[in-house]
Amino acid sequence: MLPLSRARRSSVALIVLPLTLALVTACGKPPTPAECTALLDRYTEKLVASDRPDVTPGELEKLKATARARAAEDPAFAECSQRVSRNAYDCAMRAETVDRMEICLN
Repeated sequence: MLPLSRARRSSVALIVLPLTLALVTACGKPPTPAECTALLDRYTEKLVASDRPDVTPGELEKLKATARARAAEDPAFAECSQRVSRNAYDCAMRAETVDRMEICLN
């Protein structure tokens, strides 16, 4: 299997995160919609930092806005508050890498 380009990996990740969120079982106090957006922003930040360490703050904000726009159209992301447990959310928000975030959310 050939490795994905950075741009392709970023595109795939923006699709995978909402789908991953949809698979997480809810328990305890769920995250709020604002916290789900913060989770998406953090995921985007970590992904961009790993794939494009030279990205400017302005470019990062544009990428986060794109991720939010895509998530807003995804029914799975709309269910984040019902599907992500408080423990999974807290774990993901503490994670230092995208891979660790995904482990928390799976």
